[in-house]
Amino acid sequence: MGAPAAQHALPAKGLTLVVLLALVWGCNWPVLKLGVAGLAPLTFRAVTLPFAALGLLAIAKFSAESIRIPSQWWPRVAILALLNITAWNWLILFGIQQMAAGRAAILAYTLPIWSVLLSLWLLHEPISPRKLAGLLVGMAGMAVLLGDEIVNLRRTPVGALLIIGAAISWALGTVLLRRWAPPLPQNTLTGWMMLLGWAPLAAAAPLLDPHPFASLAAMSGATWFAVIYNIFFAGTVAYWAWFRMARTLPVVVSSLSSLPVPVVGVISGMLMLGERPGPAEFIALALVLASLAAVLVPERR
Repeated sequence: MGAPAAQHALPAKGLTLVVLLALVWGCNWPVLKLGVAGLAPLTFRAVTLPFAALGLLAIAKFSAESIRIPSQWWPRVAILALLNITAWNWLILFGIQQMAAGRAAILAYTLPIWSVLLSLWLLHEPISPRKLAGLLVGMAGMAVLLGDEIVNLRRTPVGALLIIGAAISWALGTVLLRRWAPPLPQNTLTGWMMLLGWAPLAAAAPLLDPHPFASLAAMSGATWFAVIYNIFFAGTVAYWAWFRMARTLPVVVSSLSSLPVPVVGVISGMLMLGERPGPAEFIALALVLASLAAVLVPERR
């Protein structure tokens, strides 16, 4: 007997999570670019992550959820934090310094390729022909966005490698989260992962930014905006939404649901950082929407 269709397509209410992630994380790419222009990368993340994490743990506490993690689960939660939070943020923050925000978003969201490959290996998740077609169409949209940026990527190979490394780390963290399925409330798990993932970043920040307090004292209005946005929106709200999808949906579904993020990232980068839109962005948007339709519309039994 096959699994219910609901397990293979995004529920109607899940569409809200997709839209939320697309807007919040998509707009965060140029915001993040502004943030690391005003603060050293690790200092920026060391300031934002703990407040978002504590906010989620406070929500869990006020919702009468346990914020305790059983002792046997600490090692696995720490590994998930290292992959999903520490490695992702470290590589992204240094990669985005060397690349345009929109271009970095495109490379970061090669996530579906890596996550589907890893899920086939570690989870043995079946992939239907329609979802495979959706994956290929979605990645075609990413390829269109890359277009003539390939030349630019050759000029900044280190930045490109850092961003791709972040995507692979995030994909492995997503697959392991699905495989291990920690029996913890959503806010508790996300809050602790963010807090544990923040600790190595905070420890390394003073080593790479010799004057963190002076940098904080001299923050501009744009940097303050980036910090606040990353605490309340890109941190608390978006991480909660992402890990909710990653825990409850097949990897191919949750990964494909992230594809609108780089489209919004490219467009918001154009609006906030002065880049100009072109036909490639609209073609990519159409391909990404077609890819999402392969996941959002339930398959007939």
